[in-house]
Amino acid sequence: MIIEKYDAKSLIRTSKRCPHHIHLNIYQGCFHNCSYCDGKSDEYFMHDDYSNTIRAKINAPELLEKYLINKGFLPINREKTNTLLDFMSHSNRKKISSDNPKFIINIFGNICDVYQPAEAELEITRKVLQVAYDYGFPVRILTKNALVLRDIDLIKKINQDSFARVAFTITLSNQQEQLIFEPNASSTSERLSALKKFREEGISAGGYITPVIPWIGDKKTNLMKLFQQLKDARADFVITGGLTLKPGRNKDDFLKIIGDYYPELLILYDELYRNNSIYGQPDMEIWERYKLLNPIKHGYQMSKEYGLNFFEPRYIPEGTLRTNLEMSTILSRIAFLMGEIYEESWQKAYEIREAAIELENNPSDISQMKFDEILTLPFEKHVFRHIIEMLQTRRSSYLIKKEDNSQLFFINDDFFSKNSSSLR
Repeated sequence: MIIEKYDAKSLIRTSKRCPHHIHLNIYQGCFHNCSYCDGKSDEYFMHDDYSNTIRAKINAPELLEKYLINKGFLPINREKTNTLLDFMSHSNRKKISSDNPKFIINIFGNICDVYQPAEAELEITRKVLQVAYDYGFPVRILTKNALVLRDIDLIKKINQDSFARVAFTITLSNQQEQLIFEPNASSTSERLSALKKFREEGISAGGYITPVIPWIGDKKTNLMKLFQQLKDARADFVITGGLTLKPGRNKDDFLKIIGDYYPELLILYDELYRNNSIYGQPDMEIWERYKLLNPIKHGYQMSKEYGLNFFEPRYIPEGTLRTNLEMSTILSRIAFLMGEIYEESWQKAYEIREAAIELENNPSDISQMKFDEILTLPFEKHVFRHIIEMLQTRRSSYLIKKEDNSQLFFINDDFFSKNSSSLR
């Protein structure tokens, strides 16, 4: 492994679809070298030696701190700042800094693990966590490496101050198979053990069984074992997802592994992904012909069987428009069930999902709007029916009808149990 340290110009990624989250890309390249890794696809403009040369943004903590300062936040938990803050009480610091709504700092870049082996030497992720704690911000972490346990002390402090969650990607219960596809990541058992440790410390933690690898990871024995292990570890949630293979390095590297270790399956994969979708999606006609299971639908059903939450219970950051975000979350859940699980109407599911995004970004508190003001929002009629019902009755008859008992919110005083907002 070659580590190249450099001062980066950028670190933060934001999205209109998730306005109350920021994502950090601390590393470029990933030594875990998972064969299915989407990060290898050409669209990310990663360097050729992606899995061996790791480019580390050594100034990531400074970039994050600069970003938070520019947003008007102060290091309320930092003992010594060598500024006038040192003469202020903690409560006064917090009062000054709390004028702006907070957001969740996602300490993962989706494609390059922040706890890959280079982190053991550089400790950039730990320094980023320290900045998050200093400024009183909640965090989410996603990893395949038990190295995250090194920072459990700091993650615990963040959780006590605001909120912390650690999620682990797990794909295969068989260690020999797992090493084929994830040669340099922690073993599945090590990840599950780490997950259990976080839960024992009162920190939210769960598992992403993604991708569910066709003909290998979708076997009943594999999925049953993973779900049982997650349940035994007291996981807060489980999410499942399918395998995408984007044309180029992403697809080529995966098919090489299949050819080397599962040559009898190579022709099947060639056929399944012959469409060369730019999004890496399989050919659904071929998928249906082989009667492959739908990883999301099947995962949702299994979550019910094992009593696991098929949703990350949402933490709502301090200072945000709580009712808007709660309603957005519920609408997103309705759209998910309507589109992905029951396939009732993809069009309506899309329109509900877009309404959820609008609520996320709307600067006005919907609970304080008058009826005619609500009707000016850019929603379809069927969306208004859900919104009006939730404002008036504190519940969704759609979710009740579908017997979806998923815990949608991290804390107890969620939308359905509150009485503070009313439709006027």
